[in-house]
Amino acid sequence: MFSGRWPRRLLFSLCAIVLIAFTARLYPPLRHPVDSALLLQSLFSGGRGGWLGRWTHPPVHLAATPGGVQVDVYAGRPGSARGCVLLAHGMTDMGRRDPRLIAFARSVARLGFAVAVPDLPGMRRFRPDPQDTARLSKSFLWLSEKFARPGMPCGFFAFSFAAGPAMRTAARPEVAERTGYFIALGAYFDLKTVLRHLTTGGRGSEPAFPGGPPVRVGKWLFLRYNVALLGLQSYEAEIESIIRLKLADEGADVSSISARLPDRLRALLALIENRAPSRFEELFGAQPRAMRALLEEWSMRGVVPKTGMPLFLLHGRSDPFVPAEESERLAALARRRPRGGGSVHLLIAGSLTHVDPGGDGGSAWRRIIGAGRLAGFVSRILTAMEGG
Repeated sequence: MFSGRWPRRLLFSLCAIVLIAFTARLYPPLRHPVDSALLLQSLFSGGRGGWLGRWTHPPVHLAATPGGVQVDVYAGRPGSARGCVLLAHGMTDMGRRDPRLIAFARSVARLGFAVAVPDLPGMRRFRPDPQDTARLSKSFLWLSEKFARPGMPCGFFAFSFAAGPAMRTAARPEVAERTGYFIALGAYFDLKTVLRHLTTGGRGSEPAFPGGPPVRVGKWLFLRYNVALLGLQSYEAEIESIIRLKLADEGADVSSISARLPDRLRALLALIENRAPSRFEELFGAQPRAMRALLEEWSMRGVVPKTGMPLFLLHGRSDPFVPAEESERLAALARRRPRGGGSVHLLIAGSLTHVDPGGDGGSAWRRIIGAGRLAGFVSRILTAMEGG
């Protein structure tokens, strides 16, 4: 008799859980925590299957060209969007077609949001480009015109170095008045600090950042994609030879090649190759004024005070590209915005690396607590995305 009742009770319990989950998604205060769990489960499974894929309809993929900008749009049924968000991809040569970005955009769209992903050629070439700011502005204004509703404005979700052009876009008056929120994952505050991290992994005589040793491949990719920007077109063959050797072995001796280069280029290589934190300032000061000015121009110091939207900053504790301290500095500056500035939310998560799931393991309790904090943070983001 007991063996007959137990399966029925188990089936009833499972049905009740499913019913509660579906019902919760109809009521925003409960829907956002549930959707947070669904989204994170999808992302940490690599976007393959999962509850979100089984319980929601696949989004429709559309292509648009507002103002000549190539934009991919992922959305559900027309007129049913819960909100709208523009994703700004970071430095990846695949741009808006990066599989990780597509999987994320589709997952967010499955929750009922309209997601726009513009192509940013500057980010694809691993460099800050003022035209990317213009592209983001055109794309965002188009997205807002098409999908925003009263009380539910569109917002930004910027990955990594795209936080720079995206923040500059959000500070533009015509965009600022329409921006409901700004989310950044792995954002930077000061490009000079990031360059110090990528080359030496430390500050002054201090040890490396808490995130551990940097992924130094980034500095060589920057050099490869910015030969013209640095005015080095006459030495492309030599530079490419150096880059290939360094990507294969960071400790490779390239002195025979660098001896054929002019002083200004040897000074740049000395900065990039330097591993001693105590020498960074001297070597950085020897760089052309235009290069130093460019890094300062793209820092966040001058642009954050011009914004007023709620700000959500998420950073991996073990981020090898951009130290988590950069988001902490961003949050500190944003909290000093004039009265009327939006709220500021910051989470340093151990379950993230740069823009991907991963990071340190830790004890089981630490992972559980970290997962709960991340889910709660994402739930608050979803509330903001839906106009709450």
